[in-house]
Amino acid sequence: MSISNSFRLGSPDIFPPCERHVYLDAASVGLSHKGGAEAISNWQNALAEEGTIAFDEQAEVECLDNLNDATARLFNATTDDIAVASSETTLMQSLAWAVMPGKGTKVVTTDTTHPSSIYPWKRLCDHTGAEISWARSDATMTIDTDALEAMIDDDTSVVVLSHVEWGTGQLFDLKRFADKAHKHGAILVIDATQSAGQVPIDVAATGADAVATSTYKWLCGPFGTGMMYVSPELQKLNPGILGWRSHKDMWDFQANRLELADNAKRYEFGTMAYGTAYGATESVRHLLDTGFDKIVAHNRKVSNHLIDGLRELGADVLGPKDEADRSATVAARFPGKNSRDFAKTLKDANVIASLRRDFIRFSPHYYNNIDDIDQGLEAIKAAL
Repeated sequence: MSISNSFRLGSPDIFPPCERHVYLDAASVGLSHKGGAEAISNWQNALAEEGTIAFDEQAEVECLDNLNDATARLFNATTDDIAVASSETTLMQSLAWAVMPGKGTKVVTTDTTHPSSIYPWKRLCDHTGAEISWARSDATMTIDTDALEAMIDDDTSVVVLSHVEWGTGQLFDLKRFADKAHKHGAILVIDATQSAGQVPIDVAATGADAVATSTYKWLCGPFGTGMMYVSPELQKLNPGILGWRSHKDMWDFQANRLELADNAKRYEFGTMAYGTAYGATESVRHLLDTGFDKIVAHNRKVSNHLIDGLRELGADVLGPKDEADRSATVAARFPGKNSRDFAKTLKDANVIASLRRDFIRFSPHYYNNIDDIDQGLEAIKAAL
């Protein structure tokens, strides 16, 4: 049975703005799950009214345990393998200092990796004398995966990749790079902020050693929450950032001794805006209940329609040509048009996308439909 052009896998009841705007900007900030936003508001109001009566120590534990459980399902991991904190970047920074690649080794990455993925490792390399080894993209901002794989050798200590590149949406095969890294005694560390929520992530099947994500993009959650899968081997290391939550018994409160948790919880470190965890839990659960097979198929249909339409309008679509190497993120340049001016023109036409460097990035998600894409293409055609 064919699906109508107006069909949205993510209901407008849950994502009201999708009926008011042509919102193609999940890679910047995803539309927030309505139930998640309500959960945050309810927590904040209860805290304001009753303080610790509404949010006691048990509630504080259960709040993050629920997100931990949802994240474990998201990554096909165990709850012992998940750490929760206030952002992906802080988790990545703590992990970098735990791994601490030494002088004479190298960290392999790409020049299209998001700064939040690599700056923590760059800072660490400046400290230890390790080097960053960059895979260079071509004119379409595409990474040659064969060349990237060839860079991984016995001098490599860490391979750091964005599962989906922030600019073009290029999608990397995690198992391929985990296998190559492990063959040379290295580890694979993944920033999944641009992939979690739009493509499946299976740490058990791929062998990735660490996977960190924020929640405010494709997971349709709030700002202020990050989660990280940590492999059992990396759970034995001493995190770079420590706090009261790192302790095996976080309620011990004895400053003169520290017994780190026996699992990924040692990478948790401090008090956070717990309400965001309630919101993130709701949004992740909704995505899991929807089913990633359905989300991938829906997003593929919508993004392919966008790519075909852009090419018909003469746009230069960036990134890989092979569908298997792409996600739902679509980047394009428009010959003869200044991208900054063009982005403003689209926004004035209620088509919400992002200006990035010298191109426009479109990122439809499961709350979009074919009609959205057609409206966007009509606005682009008029602007051209």
